[in-house]
Amino acid sequence: MRRETILGIWIGGAVLAVALYLVGPERFLDACLGLIDAIDDAVHEIAFGMGARAYGIVRAAAIAIYVVFAVLALLSSQRGRRGFGALILVSLVLAFLVWSPFGSGHASFGRWLAALLLVTAGAVAMTQRLTAPPAGYPPGPPPSYRGRP
Repeated sequence: MRRETILGIWIGGAVLAVALYLVGPERFLDACLGLIDAIDDAVHEIAFGMGARAYGIVRAAAIAIYVVFAVLALLSSQRGRRGFGALILVSLVLAFLVWSPFGSGHASFGRWLAALLLVTAGAVAMTQRLTAPPAGYPPGPPPSYRGRP
């Protein structure tokens, strides 16, 4: 067995001895359970705070990427590629996902997350359409003119 492992076991025993002395052997188990509860409460508080922030972040990202998608779709349709139909379809599905009647509250986090995934996929597709070579463009590098007088 490696010496570092044995040394780690001895250090762990020394730390346990100090903890038992400070807390008291009869209350050590209660102190450990109290520490676990405190850590659990802290993790839940952090997760709750992040959940509230995540909702706002996902909504903001979905709206911003939808604007990016719409601009790319319009540019794609101006260049003669398919884009306008995708703009209409994605806009309708997005409205269906995130719209809620007045007074019924906000759309759920899951709906906004689905909307974010939808508009991200649309924006990636429009980016690929805009960066692809035009139809009829010869593939590969341009012809070489070396050797011509």
